Amino acid sequence: MPTAADVRKTALALDGVSEIDHWGRPAYRTSKRIFAVVRPDGLYLHLPEERKQFLFEAAPDVFVRFMWGKTANLIVQIAKLSKKELEALVREAWQDATPTPKAAKPRPMAK
Repeated sequence: MPTAADVRKTALALDGVSEIDHWGRPAYRTSKRIFAVVRPDGLYLHLPEERKQFLFEAAPDVFVRFMWGKTANLIVQIAKLSKKELEALVREAWQDATPTPKAAKPRPMAK
């Protein structure tokens, strides 16, 4: 059964991730955004809307809908996942929060 320590270990192993305090809770971020927050009621993960909707429907007892205004946020009940499933979800949230590399500007051709 995964724990908050597993979330921390997984998140900090990813490239460019730092741990920060987010309202007294451990959170993990890239330079772009926070992608995971360990909360008393589960693990918040920032995922695209389509993916969240899929997870809400697939296993509503594991992937809980937490409304913040008109936005449905995903709270994962990590104790109901395997460590492998948890690692995959944290990696997915990290990939979504990782800045895309800027394309190199073409150089003018020498004459």
